[in-house]
Amino acid sequence: MDKNKKPIIITIANEKGGVAKTTSAINIAAGLSLRGKKVLLVDIDSQTHLTNWLDFCFDGKPTIAELIYQTVAQFPVNHDDFIRHNNKLNLDYIPATPMLAGAVTTLKADQTDETTVFSRIFSDGYFTKYDYIIIDCCPSLDLRITNAVICSDILLITVQADPIPYQGTDKMLKTLLRMKPTANIGEDVLILPTMAMNIQVSKAVIEAIYESYGKMVLSPIPFRASVKNSSANKTVLVRRTSDDVGKAYMNVVDALIGGEIHG
Repeated sequence: MDKNKKPIIITIANEKGGVAKTTSAINIAAGLSLRGKKVLLVDIDSQTHLTNWLDFCFDGKPTIAELIYQTVAQFPVNHDDFIRHNNKLNLDYIPATPMLAGAVTTLKADQTDETTVFSRIFSDGYFTKYDYIIIDCCPSLDLRITNAVICSDILLITVQADPIPYQGTDKMLKTLLRMKPTANIGEDVLILPTMAMNIQVSKAVIEAIYESYGKMVLSPIPFRASVKNSSANKTVLVRRTSDDVGKAYMNVVDALIGGEIHG
């Protein structure tokens, strides 16, 4: 293990629900694993969609809520207790439970710095064994998101290619950037258009995203029936070489690995 190596932390965020945050998190993580990368997924959404997708069954071991609490309370942490492994996707994850909803209160009680709890967690040498840590956020902009944004190397904002969800993008982007004013646009902050359909209104939104955000924009993810099916069946599309959505996510994976933004 290289103690000097740090994992790349990717936070996937949007205050709106239903814009493919979890679908993106799971497919990007699985794609990175397919490329031989060691990946840790972290669920910070008390709705636990990502955790459920990974077939988590409560085993009595601590989850992300307890990790937050122990860090704030400055208790000793045995990181192995929090990590689960998904054999099917060959990646590790830290699950969430509904009790995570109380994490905001715990974060507010932090006497050190309520906005840097995740930074303190993931700066531990234990996590140097990972190439990437991917944080799947809840649909809000609370202290959990502030923590995730501050600790991240890349903030990936999923934007649905539909007029109504798109309308709030600029306001949300400014809010997220206030959390991390040192971020470099187009390098540390990226926009991923999702659920793009082959209809005029969706195409117009994609065009507007490119015009507004330019080099920040990654190649769009198309919307297909396979997306809903994959969620229901708890499968990932990057493992289907003939699937358009899977191919699109692998393009995102390769852009992240290569540091090349295609837009």
